[in-house]
Amino acid sequence: MPLPYQVKTQVFEGPLELLLDLIEKRKLFINEISLAQIADDYIARLRELEKLPVDFVSNFLIVASTLVLIKSKSLLPSLSLTLEEKGDIKELEDRLREYQRVRELCSCARALWNRTP
Repeated sequence: MPLPYQVKTQVFEGPLELLLDLIEKRKLFINEISLAQIADDYIARLRELEKLPVDFVSNFLIVASTLVLIKSKSLLPSLSLTLEEKGDIKELEDRLREYQRVRELCSCARALWNRTP
């Protein structure tokens, strides 16, 4: 499995998950980060790999989706959404939380599976 993806921008350098954590805790402003640059760099990294690691890609998609959602809310704070759109956002947030929980459970299961008696 490849090493965790490291973001390198003018205002932040480090793991993608840390970037999300700092933004969620409001220690870093989302509009200072170019998500397009991060996506382009990530795609370039994927092209360097011999095999497409599903865990690596799925983790990026979870974090990237969350960052896009946060950025869209910050860019359009006065936008009034329909009930359907609010439901779609809630559904995406629920799916992202559910997927994160599944990843955590898979990690625990993998640890138990690899444990020697």
